[in-house]
Amino acid sequence: MLVLLCIASTCVNAEDKPAAAPAAAPAAATTPMIIYDTALQSGWQNWSWAKTELSLEIGGSARKPIKVEAGAWQALYLHHDPVSTNGYNRLQMLIQGSAPDGQVRILALIDGKPVGEGHLLKLGNSGWTKVGTPLADLGVEDKAIDGIWVQNASANDLPKFYVTEIRLE
Repeated sequence: MLVLLCIASTCVNAEDKPAAAPAAAPAAATTPMIIYDTALQSGWQNWSWAKTELSLEIGGSARKPIKVEAGAWQALYLHHDPVSTNGYNRLQMLIQGSAPDGQVRILALIDGKPVGEGHLLKLGNSGWTKVGTPLADLGVEDKAIDGIWVQNASANDLPKFYVTEIRLE
């Protein structure tokens, strides 16, 4: 049986040409983009202007965090050639302070410049804190970034803090 479908004076043989599926939304990234776990991943570089020590061994722990000693406004700065955040929703990391009440600001960079005000975070000293900052809050959702800062958010020296398991998810 031949079926013709006619819309606005255009006819199509329904047996020969099935209806087209609607366009799919962009797929979410299926695996996280690891920036740092026990070491910087390929393409990522330490451009920090705070004093840093990478892959620090702490008492037999499997974690090998970055130790950061930041003076006024100094930052851990991880740089990469521009990389797309398409398909990712958040910047995830573990962070731990060595004294209570310190504050850091998490920022993403485009063309080497921080975007927006970033995410202000109060540090604790009672264990690792998992921090998930939405890329939309950082102003870099579906954009190409070339760096991440974890910056001392004050004009005073900040007691050392540690960062590890940094990734885009």
